[in-house]
Amino acid sequence: MSDLRTNSILGATLGAVLGVMAIGVFANSLVHPNYPEKAGYLPEVAGADAGGGGPAAPAGPPDFGRIFADQTQLASLVTHGQQVTAVCAACHDFTAGGPNRTGPNLHDLFGRRSASHPGFDYSDAMKSHNVTWDYLALNAFLTAPSSAVPGTRMAFAGIHNENDRVAAIAYLRSISPTNVPLPVPLPEAASADGATTAATTVAPASSPAAPH
Repeated sequence: MSDLRTNSILGATLGAVLGVMAIGVFANSLVHPNYPEKAGYLPEVAGADAGGGGPAAPAGPPDFGRIFADQTQLASLVTHGQQVTAVCAACHDFTAGGPNRTGPNLHDLFGRRSASHPGFDYSDAMKSHNVTWDYLALNAFLTAPSSAVPGTRMAFAGIHNENDRVAAIAYLRSISPTNVPLPVPLPEAASADGATTAATTVAPASSPAAPH
């Protein structure tokens, strides 16, 4: 009698399981899940091919002829340039008749030939550079010394901030007795609304250097 009851329970359980499976198969035959081939939303990632995603085109040199012609702005630039170049004092002296240090004295740098300051042992790379330190030559060198003069001994990455660099050049010019005429101002660029834009003033900043 006990065995009959056990068999009845097992049979009922098996029947219930088979019934649930049958219902599932029947339901799937009526309703088909429909997943789209593409997700409804994908975040866009800007890459090199996207408009404006590549590196910016290199800008031309600062408009020294226009910037330095403004005497009020020039005075501010000189003050800021003295601050920017202050850390250079570890390697350079800026006073008239001052000594050479790790780098040459920079009092009369502006307007003199490269590698020409008396008593300083310049690198061969600087000796062969053969330029006059004017607005554009200093701008190129101070932007990236090792690129402007490959092989220079000056271990300095450059003043990448244009405002700081222009200010440093203004200061070096102010402490150099040699008169180097200003370049002709560049043509003013027309903006989208037809207005013209001129060179802007200099903002505060940081790092410095000067040529060895």
